[in-house]
Amino acid sequence: MRFLGLATVVSLGLASCQSFVEDINIDPNNFTDISNSLITNHAVLNLATISEAETARIAGMWTDQFTGSDRQYITQDNYGVGDSDFDAIWGDIYRGGLTQAQIAADKARELGSESLLGVAEILQGHYAAEAALLFGDVPFTQANKAAEFADPVYEPQRDVLMAAIALIEGGIAKTDLKVTDANSVLSSSSTWDQFGNALIARYKLAMRDYAGALAAAQAANFSSASNSVDIIHSTTNFAENSYYQFEAEQRTDYLTFDNSYLINLIAPDSTDTYRGDDKTDDSNRVAYYADNSSDFIRLNTNPNGLFAAAQNWPVIGYPEVQLIIAESAARTGDTDTAIEALNNARNYWDGVMGTDDYQDYDEDDFGDDDSLLKTILTEKFVSVFGVPTFYDIVRTNNLIGTDLDGRTTPAQRFLYPSTERSSNANYPGLKELDTPTPING
Repeated sequence: MRFLGLATVVSLGLASCQSFVEDINIDPNNFTDISNSLITNHAVLNLATISEAETARIAGMWTDQFTGSDRQYITQDNYGVGDSDFDAIWGDIYRGGLTQAQIAADKARELGSESLLGVAEILQGHYAAEAALLFGDVPFTQANKAAEFADPVYEPQRDVLMAAIALIEGGIAKTDLKVTDANSVLSSSSTWDQFGNALIARYKLAMRDYAGALAAAQAANFSSASNSVDIIHSTTNFAENSYYQFEAEQRTDYLTFDNSYLINLIAPDSTDTYRGDDKTDDSNRVAYYADNSSDFIRLNTNPNGLFAAAQNWPVIGYPEVQLIIAESAARTGDTDTAIEALNNARNYWDGVMGTDDYQDYDEDDFGDDDSLLKTILTEKFVSVFGVPTFYDIVRTNNLIGTDLDGRTTPAQRFLYPSTERSSNANYPGLKELDTPTPING
């Protein structure tokens, strides 16, 4: 009996040991799966890398919205860049953005979630379109499929843009979610349907499809400021506005407004450049944008400024959509719609600042169609920061006449990164800043 009892204890102990060590070689930190909501949130959070980080800063310097005032930013402001300067931007778009959206789409299909699949497709379309507009011909259908395509081919820019728009349209048809339903990153009263149409309007405008851009912008139905699709920021560490983090915490005075064309347009004492008239007083706007308390005209990162830590930042905002409507309507002969949308964009700033600085324009305020068009594009230049304005300056061959820091024509593209030159056998070769992308050639 004692032997049997001991044998029983031993056998139970062995069984217990076998269970205890069964998964010993499984690393709990090596994830094999992730929730769809978490991966979607990552793809959404990465939108900030295009809207308010290095991509936007370089675009802003090259259109003279901003000035590079210290160290390497002085060089970059004057177009002194190499292909390695774009490695991180390429990685942000592809590894941080498109890849995550593709994984989110695959996960949504696996779970049978049509609405989340629609969100993921809208995000995929966004990242692909921005890559094409910034760089030209880019990998798309073979991108992020290393097991099948170690060296993804570069596809024609226009084809990628059309495929990206088709992806967004497909996503719109699948989802009925509000922008705030599928993530904890964005603030908006819009649906993903509205967000997707607003993005399509941006891309069709860049392709000079003005009728298509007008239709998409109107379908987006951005009827109030709350429709802006904004990235949420707060004073919590690492949750601050990216411009704030860069200027106030990381690289003070690298990026300023010092003698930029934008600040000269809205500064009443810039007599040669100031755009003010009987219906336009920009004195409050310049104070909202800029901080004049130092030797430089800094970005206003104070709590009441545009670049404050807790200032939400648009992926695509109400002013941009209204000004797409305004330009597209003006170019297609609908002057009344153009002026109404222009006034909406101007009145937005009175709402933000609590002022009454912008009186409505009417047709008598414009001598001809060219005057109206330049007023619209100038308003967009001082209202929409980063890549959308870069696309406008290139597309219109600098119709508004911004200062290009010694150049006679705008820089046409971002450079393909050194990581592609060194690792992709299908790399299309070095391109110059002056080499137009196909849609602008």
